[in-house]
Amino acid sequence: MEQAPQDPKRTRFCVNNPRTLEERQFLFDQGFVCRDCLSNCTRCFETRFLEINDTFVEGESYTQILNQSDQSQKQQPAPK
Repeated sequence: MEQAPQDPKRTRFCVNNPRTLEERQFLFDQGFVCRDCLSNCTRCFETRFLEINDTFVEGESYTQILNQSDQSQKQQPAPK
């Protein structure tokens, strides 16, 4: 299983986005914060997404989203 990003307070998901209880539980287990509506209803209906550090990241699954997020964090240069 993937690990949640460093600051789970900055990683949220819409209560309506997980399609199953298993998906919702996975996100809770990873430390993600559940919010009511995040005002992205079209995205919510069409795809999976997480809000990570104030950026919406979409994917076919939450595991794919976490992998994308991990890859982009590794590619960013370290702050000076």
